[in-house]
Amino acid sequence: MTTHSETGAGFALDRRAFLMGTAGLTFIIGAGGLVAACDRAAELIDFDPGIWLTIRSDGTILILAPAAEMGQGSLTALPLILAEELDANWDDVTVEPVEVHDKAYGNPVFGNLLYTGGSTAVRAYYPILRKAGAQARKILMQAAANHWTVPVGDLETAPSTVLHKESGRTLTYGEIAAFAKAPAGLPEIGEEDYRSPADFRLIGHDQPRLDVPAKARGEARYAMDVQVPGMVYAAIVHAPVEGQKVVSVDDAESRRTDGVIDVIPMGEFVAVIGDTVEATRFGKDVLAITWSQGAAGENFSSDRDMSDYSAMANDLARKGTPWRAQGDVAAAFDSAAKVVQAEYQCDYTYHAQMEPLNATARVNEAGDGAEIWTGTQSQSLTILTAAKVLGTGIDKITLHQMLLGGGFGRRAELKPTYVIEALLLSKRLKKPVKVIWSREDDVQNGWFRPTVAQVMRAGFDADGNMTAWNHRVAGPSVLEFYNTVRWSQTKGRDVISMLGTEIANYAVPNILAEHVIANRRARLAPWRGVATGYTLFAVESFVDELAREENIDPIEMRLRLLRGAPRGQHVIRTVAEMAGWGRKMPEGRALGIGFGGYHTSVTAGIAEISVDAKSGRIRVHKFWAAADPGLAVQPFNVEAQIESAIVYGISHALTERITIEDGEVQQSNFHDYIVMRQMDMPDIEIKVISTDNPPSSVGELGLPMTGGAIANALEALTGKRLRKLPMTPERVLEVLRS
Repeated sequence: MTTHSETGAGFALDRRAFLMGTAGLTFIIGAGGLVAACDRAAELIDFDPGIWLTIRSDGTILILAPAAEMGQGSLTALPLILAEELDANWDDVTVEPVEVHDKAYGNPVFGNLLYTGGSTAVRAYYPILRKAGAQARKILMQAAANHWTVPVGDLETAPSTVLHKESGRTLTYGEIAAFAKAPAGLPEIGEEDYRSPADFRLIGHDQPRLDVPAKARGEARYAMDVQVPGMVYAAIVHAPVEGQKVVSVDDAESRRTDGVIDVIPMGEFVAVIGDTVEATRFGKDVLAITWSQGAAGENFSSDRDMSDYSAMANDLARKGTPWRAQGDVAAAFDSAAKVVQAEYQCDYTYHAQMEPLNATARVNEAGDGAEIWTGTQSQSLTILTAAKVLGTGIDKITLHQMLLGGGFGRRAELKPTYVIEALLLSKRLKKPVKVIWSREDDVQNGWFRPTVAQVMRAGFDADGNMTAWNHRVAGPSVLEFYNTVRWSQTKGRDVISMLGTEIANYAVPNILAEHVIANRRARLAPWRGVATGYTLFAVESFVDELAREENIDPIEMRLRLLRGAPRGQHVIRTVAEMAGWGRKMPEGRALGIGFGGYHTSVTAGIAEISVDAKSGRIRVHKFWAAADPGLAVQPFNVEAQIESAIVYGISHALTERITIEDGEVQQSNFHDYIVMRQMDMPDIEIKVISTDNPPSSVGELGLPMTGGAIANALEALTGKRLRKLPMTPERVLEVLRS
């Protein structure tokens, strides 16, 4: 299995040269499946729909991968789905990323834009790629049947081969591609045309990930590695408070720095241009910039905001925008024999992707076209933004999609700032410009997961049955800032702020999840797990509190709530058995459980923790997880992604916190924005339960349950409930002493 690269992304073969260079059968496949098949590659140049699959006469099979590869394995999983239905020999397959804005490749979850996020890639593309592979296989079989003058029903396929068992004849796909003609019409695909899951050779069977060998050898190419002839570097000084603008710049000392070429004020930022990265960094550090005063953000404080959000969440007369409304919640609370209420708070969090934001742009002499080298979660949005910035058409924009050194939502902006900066500077300087944000730039100008206050309420009847559930999230709308187009379409319903509050698996007759929308105080963006990191922290903490209120074991409480969700019950029972729930624990240790779902995937986790009573530090010693993601396309990679999300979740639950004072972010790097260190890594045990349900979300599945599991273990150990994320040592000590 091979990949190629010329632009540095790990994929070298130019697609046009590939298609022109050899005769073969080319399949043109759109979002609904195969659109057409061409028997001469050169004809393809006249077509503009998306091309998923090309079979060359030498037997090489090129499959295009629409999702950005940022460590989650989509570069392997998506082509593998098509290859399975094609019955291809995996060793014959080469893969290239999609680098154009074309709806034929688009993710249907996001309106057919090329957009990788929200753990949607496999879930969205699975039926599309299966159908494409099945149609291509059927065309190959018909071509072989015509060639041999036999009924197509007498033929079978083996890896990259069509067989006629009666005569013993075989044709490889490459041999068929050399003579096949495009069919007059496209074949219909019925269920009988799909390969039986029992016969799968690729789906459900672990294959080595295509991106890993180059990464292991240090050969993988990220946007940070790009070098373009004539390129200069740019370091950016952004306004310390959103909305401030440059008034004046004293750049005399900066210009005296060896290697600094120019200093350019650009409204809300100042760019230092140099012939080395070091020159731009040194030149940036000695700038004296006067910023305008009076920006609204200058009065913002995250602590004050939390107090405001708390008051809003607790003001039950202040109605929110409904996210899920089922039954008559008001009547159920009015008639409840008992009502339990609790408040939970969560701070801003930073994405902390390992590769800081960067992009290289080369704008043409006329200023109406550009090449861009970057790693983006949305090829479509990057290309559309570039075209708008330059006032040109998307046909004038060439994107070189690179591997991403982490995304987590940060590289999926509607208008990627760092790309815009590179374009504007390249157009002005008339040479290629590489913009690199430092870690400090990335932290202090980050687009964060929001800070929120949440009030949970539950009503019980006289028999102890839960009859009402109300989840109030008070905080800003992420979508209103992050993607104004989607915001206008949703009419105030913000999935990025509210995902997880719908508690789709818990059976309560009357449910109201509502968003009490506050003014935005910081730049906001989706974050790994989207909203579930804080919404399910509140939900799962509250479920444990209700279990204690009703004197019910937390496992039993969840099984009751999951009475209509057998998959949820199964992961709960499985993880309880894995962890030995109910066993006598070692001195100073306790277990806590959290249940989570993401789209139709379900998972449950149990944390084993201890607490240092002097420092307040929580230590997670072991974490068990059971997950049902539907059909596990690549089981080992599913396990790896869940493990990754668990680590991300534990880190954010214990230490990760952004604070803002007078509009300025107080953290600047990993010394004061603390992420999990290797020495803190717990032992993690995961069981992936592959089922016959359609494949669903994996990349974010491990995160939603972690915060609640740790908080519940803390209460089991100490009898004290901490309702704030992160559970910093200071906060732990405060609650222990209360």
